[in-house]
Amino acid sequence: MNEKKNKKVKGWLAPILYFGLKNKAYDFIENLSYFLYAGLPISGALESLEEETHSWRMRRIIRRVRDDIQSGMNLSDSFDRQTFFEESIIEIVKAGELSGNLVNNLKLAVLLNDKDKKLKSKLNSSLLYGTIIIILTIVVGTGTAWFTLPQIAKVYSELDTELPLLTRVLIKLGFFIANYGYIIFPFFFIIIALVFYFLFSFPKTKFIGHLFIFHLPFVGKLIKESEITRMGYILGSIYKAGIPINQALGIMPGTTTFNNYKKLYRYLSEKISEGISMSESLKSYKASKKLIPTSVLQMIYSAEKSGKLPETFFRISDLYEIKLENTSVNLPIIIEPIILIIVGLGVGVFVLATMYPIYNLVNIIK
Repeated sequence: MNEKKNKKVKGWLAPILYFGLKNKAYDFIENLSYFLYAGLPISGALESLEEETHSWRMRRIIRRVRDDIQSGMNLSDSFDRQTFFEESIIEIVKAGELSGNLVNNLKLAVLLNDKDKKLKSKLNSSLLYGTIIIILTIVVGTGTAWFTLPQIAKVYSELDTELPLLTRVLIKLGFFIANYGYIIFPFFFIIIALVFYFLFSFPKTKFIGHLFIFHLPFVGKLIKESEITRMGYILGSIYKAGIPINQALGIMPGTTTFNNYKKLYRYLSEKISEGISMSESLKSYKASKKLIPTSVLQMIYSAEKSGKLPETFFRISDLYEIKLENTSVNLPIIIEPIILIIVGLGVGVFVLATMYPIYNLVNIIK
């Protein structure tokens, strides 16, 4: 009971304890594969890696893995105990142990991580420009509302004449922010942070945020192309390595952050394990056409009949990587005018509310 409780606590603390060590984990796996390829036993390879590692946290992890191996435990089971290695790594290592291709599967895990980093880099770079513009808009808008708006409201409130409705609203808003800004803005940013946390990070509710961004124009297309590219490369690589397709699909949920794709992969893995073909499994899943383009589905159906699934998966990955490249280049070009229009409308309303009374200043004074 206590052991399970401790493991659960360590699982909650793992993101903090092992922050920044993800790349080192893959370096460790890659180096381990080199030692094993050279003919060293696992315990000897781990001992050498422990001596060469400078990070005390990684040394502690390697030491625990080495102790598990010396006590007779499999490498994949030891990885699973650490609550540090990703699910996809554990499954690939486990499949390598079962098939006798542990060294090749360790190298495969590293290659898949490199591919995944490239895909994420394309996604991040395409969304970076829009994110920076939105953040700058929020910062400038907050500063203007908090420091400038109350001063303008004070000036116009001293004019003993009827002002336009928009200006009156601006005055009331300015005084409200002047009196309660120190409460409003911190509260506003806390609410925004909580909304983002529950929509994109909290395990039980992040599917809502995923569904939202998945249905956003252009962004949803970018995500779908990224997922298809990842799916094709990973399934092609794992299946080619001799891992059965149901086991390969069982690894896939650990490679994506989107729950709709996780559900699809788990469903396919279960159905294929029951003896149903991949084509029939895809046809029976209601949301398959929303997640996988019809052309890709047709390619998979044909490849399963001809026995060329690995080659077809690689082909799908290559095709959609080109599409992803084009979309990631064009997305900032599409997003830029939309953001500028929104910002321009906000600035226009503010300028109209502040400048219109000035143009009528002569009449106001009279």
